[in-house]
Amino acid sequence: MYEVLAHVGLRPNKQLGQHFLTDPTVFEKMAAQVASTHPQWVLEIGPGPGGLTVSLLEKGLNVVAVELDGAWARWLQDSLAKEFPEQLSVIHADAVTTSWQGLVLARQGRFNICGNLPYYVSSALMAKLFEDVTTWDTAIVMLQKEVALRLVAEPGQRQTSALSVLLRYVAHVEALMPVARAAFSPPPDVDSFVIQLTRRPSPMVPLTALQWVVHSAFSHRRKMIRQSLAMAPGSAWNAQGWTEVLQHAGLDAAKRPEALSWQEWIALAKLVATK
Repeated sequence: MYEVLAHVGLRPNKQLGQHFLTDPTVFEKMAAQVASTHPQWVLEIGPGPGGLTVSLLEKGLNVVAVELDGAWARWLQDSLAKEFPEQLSVIHADAVTTSWQGLVLARQGRFNICGNLPYYVSSALMAKLFEDVTTWDTAIVMLQKEVALRLVAEPGQRQTSALSVLLRYVAHVEALMPVARAAFSPPPDVDSFVIQLTRRPSPMVPLTALQWVVHSAFSHRRKMIRQSLAMAPGSAWNAQGWTEVLQHAGLDAAKRPEALSWQEWIALAKLVATK
């Protein structure tokens, strides 16, 4: 990969948060994990110089690579796409704003997602997993280590975040492997981590109801849920009312959001959905 960077002569774009992964061991492990899920095709986000792309292609996978940097998109099209014309499609676009559903309509079969996600848009890209939970099966992505560990934290743990709770509406989340900052060029200031999301059937509760209780609670995460829910826009009860409703449902109104289990979040969402 260092040879590719030297040959092409393109420097990392700081505005795009580019830190190119150069460790072939990481490429191989990520590609092997993607291949083990047996996708019909793979959506790779931010391929850059194409190190992971090559590993995916060499495993016989069909890849749609979405690259925001026009220079790297042209290089991928002029090099790898010519070498693997039947397997690789390169799209010069922003993966955050591109319709993934549109990509699906142009192709047959279910797809999996992979990539080394730029730190500054990782939350936005993860949120896109909610756009259509019926077409992708697995997402294997690399994130900033701190962000990744918050996402894999189970509800009820101190590191739990609003996004980590909401992600469990669509997927089982698990940690795969750490990646040291030395594996990148230039090295970032933080380490990274690869996680896997495996889509699962959504619980029998509307996503909008779950989003309301999660965002309401984490907007005031230091407060007890009876207080944070009462302070939220559109709340049906005051703090005393929430205390009574929660106790009737067998929930502890004095808990804070990071202490709630997944089952308790679902119970809360059901309360809101039926109020």
